[in-house]
This record gives sequence, C-alpha cells and structure tokens, in this order.
Amino acid sequence: MTWTALRWVWRLEAPLYVGMPPAGALNRCRPYVPARVLWGAVTAEISRSKNGENFPDYGKLGCEVARDCRFTYLFPAEKRGDKFLAWLPKYEKTKGLCWRSHGGEESLSDRDFRRRLLVSRPGTAIAPESDSASEGTLRETECINPWWRDSNCQEESSAVLLLGYVFLKNNGFRRQLDNIDVLFVGGDTRYGLGKICRIDWHDISSDLTVFGERFHLNGEHPEIQSDIVWGHALDCGQNQIQGMQGVKELLGGWDQASQWRGALTWAPGSFLDRFVAWSIDNYGYWMHQGNK
Repeated sequence: MTWTALRWVWRLEAPLYVGMPPAGALNRCRPYVPARVLWGAVTAEISRSKNGENFPDYGKLGCEVARDCRFTYLFPAEKRGDKFLAWLPKYEKTKGLCWRSHGGEESLSDRDFRRRLLVSRPGTAIAPESDSASEGTLRETECINPWWRDSNCQEESSAVLLLGYVFLKNNGFRRQLDNIDVLFVGGDTRYGLGKICRIDWHDISSDLTVFGERFHLNGEHPEIQSDIVWGHALDCGQNQIQGMQGVKELLGGWDQASQWRGALTWAPGSFLDRFVAWSIDNYGYWMHQGNK
C-alpha cells in the first residue's frame, strides 16, 4: 500500500473566510475550504513548529508537503448522535446547485444552505483626516459562522464542523500531522478569523470510502471512483470527461510571491452520468486518471 487514508473533523472557533469573486460591495465566501488553502495552513504550522526562532523555509517544506500529502476539500458538517454528517454539493439538472447531507435525507438549495451557514461582517476604511468612514469603502464580508443559523448555540450538535480526508504517501508527515490540533485557515487570520480545532482524527484505510465513494491507495496518486467531483476538477479538454455537467470556474492566485497561472476547472458538485476514476494531485485538483 503506497498511501494511508485518514479522516479529520474540525470545529470552528471563529468565523472563517475563504474568498471567491465578489458581488458589488459584498466579499463573498466559499462554503468549503479548498485543499490548496488547507495545504498552505498545514505548511505554515509545520514550518513554524520545526524552526523555532529561525525564519521558516516555507517554499521547501511546502513542496515536501505537496509531494507526500494529498488533501480533500473540507466541507461543512454536523454531529448527529455519534456520527459526523458532511454537507456535499451537487448540481442537479432541474434545480441547479444543491447541498445534500451525506448519510441523511436532507437537501437544500444553494441559497438556503448559504443562508443557514454564512453570516456577513460589515467594514469600512477610516479616513485619517476626519476619523470617519471613507467615502465609497463600505463593504460586507461573508464568513462561515461557527454555529448553524437555525440552531441553539448552547448545544454541541449545533456547532459548524468541517470534515475532510488526508492521504499520506508512505505515512510521510504522520507524526507532524498528529501534533496539529489547531490551524488558522483562510483570509484575515491576523484579525481573529479562521481558527479551527481538530476534534476527530483516525485511519480509514480499511474502510475504503471517501464521502461514500470507493478509493484506491496503490497508485502514484490516491484515486477515487465517483460520478461527482468533491473538488475543482481540471478541464483539460480530454475526451474522458466529456459529458461533465455543472459549472466551470477559472482559478488563479499567487504562490511564493509569483503569479499562479490560472486554470479552467469544473466546480465541486459537477457530475457525470457514469462513475470514473479521479486522482488528487499535489494541490488538491481532481484529475481524470487518463489525464496523466
């Protein structure tokens, strides 16, 4: 066996912001944590713990983490009894994007799900000459709320959790990940956002399912058999994924102070009418195994 599979569950201790294209004065938030964001947070945490007072070599360690670890996206989850139930996206032909409780019977439209999960935080820039709000800078920022909007915040089951999976090559970085109980992910972490605490972490290699789908651990990359993608899937114009339905999204950004070349992808929840094998690459993209 080349890879080891583990499941981890995190609890939000503060609002969490992962940006997506804005809408007017609203800074919109993704209702999940992409693998690339998680890779960055894990790299930063391991680097700081290893280097003490020395400045961490984030670039070198980041490449090592990307090589030996594969992360799925973290999706919102709830605790029902002794089970953790994740909410997963899927585009439906007549309804558009919907969210379904994995292991449950519930289904919500994207609008209703975001209303239940997200809150907005107002903000503005301050003009130094008048100590008042600068004209034209009023905005709102969506965040994932630590508590489900329609729940009693005093109950443990009402907390918003984040559930995902980790694949480790030859058990690399297992000891370092075992020691991580707190992470800061997403944007504005210096202002108190994005703190998450791990509440569950165990090996699932013998279960052979990720989000209810079968997976294989003996290849160069971990592979998942699924008709739905639970991450951004690279659209390379290959015949193998023709017939994909959902939404395409152009992703881009910055990496180590240099511009990260954008890539056209299928958004999480996009689907095919048949099961195919998907592999997860170094930064969390889902790729059809024929795209190697």
